[in-house]
Amino acid sequence: MRLSYHKNKYKHPYNYEKDKNTKLLRSFGISLDDYNSMLVEQNGGCAICGTTDTGKRNAFAVDHCHTTGEVRGLLCQNCNTAIGSLKDDENIMMNAINYIRKHKQ
Repeated sequence: MRLSYHKNKYKHPYNYEKDKNTKLLRSFGISLDDYNSMLVEQNGGCAICGTTDTGKRNAFAVDHCHTTGEVRGLLCQNCNTAIGSLKDDENIMMNAINYIRKHKQ
């Protein structure tokens, strides 16, 4: 079976939309159409900062709750990383906001 895959894998051209749709369905339970609809609802930008720059990956990250698996929105790489670094914890995020406000010049 493995030999057959490697022998025939280049007979069909790569289809970005099909691959992206499969990955979205498997990882988040949403289709590429759902992803594109979310992006339109967000005016083509990040749900937090509004940037249209997707970063290195050329696509927005699908933000989801790690507890429930519920998809929340599409985020740029920076916002997605920031939320992850702050452990999706509202208290830590509020502490960060208060810290910035305290030291704002």
